[in-house]
Amino acid sequence: MFTLVFTTIIIIFRLKKAIQGTKVSVKKTIIFSAYFVAISSFLVYNSFLVGGVPVVYAAPYFAVVVVAAYCSYIYSKRTLSFSKLPSYDGNSVIYVKGGLSIFLLYIAALTIRIAINFLFIGSEKLYFNDQQTILGNGTVTDIMPMVHIDAAATVLALTITDLLLIVGAGLVVGRNASVLKYYYQEKERRMS
Repeated sequence: MFTLVFTTIIIIFRLKKAIQGTKVSVKKTIIFSAYFVAISSFLVYNSFLVGGVPVVYAAPYFAVVVVAAYCSYIYSKRTLSFSKLPSYDGNSVIYVKGGLSIFLLYIAALTIRIAINFLFIGSEKLYFNDQQTILGNGTVTDIMPMVHIDAAATVLALTITDLLLIVGAGLVVGRNASVLKYYYQEKERRMS
């Protein structure tokens, strides 16, 4: 639950910045990308570990992430708006605006995935190891699934939501790769 609240705060912050525009920071861009990928990876990892999703799906999942990141990268090159403003030291600072649809798709995918987890799987199925024990201090309260379904339906639900989630993560990575490429091109242009 803490992760969900923390992720919601970050997403709201990023949406606001995507609308208003934000100063390009390599460090922040990489950290946000890594965080979104880590959340997605953890949920997909749980699908393989306890959800019954076959391990052979890992290769198609990886292909989907790569294709989503590439498509997002190409799309972002057309839709992101960059501006340069002078800074106090004489250099210019780069600002970026846009990419709202990419963040909204990620939010939708993450929300659907978390809803599926609580409706059909329950929180007791979010494990960190293959012994299926929750890491905690023994006071953790398990949330049982609200709707009980068979194993095949669980695998289907997890596979569909995993695909949505990894597409969303790929889109965020592609957008941020486009931002970083523009930043480094401008930096190189200034030096020459």
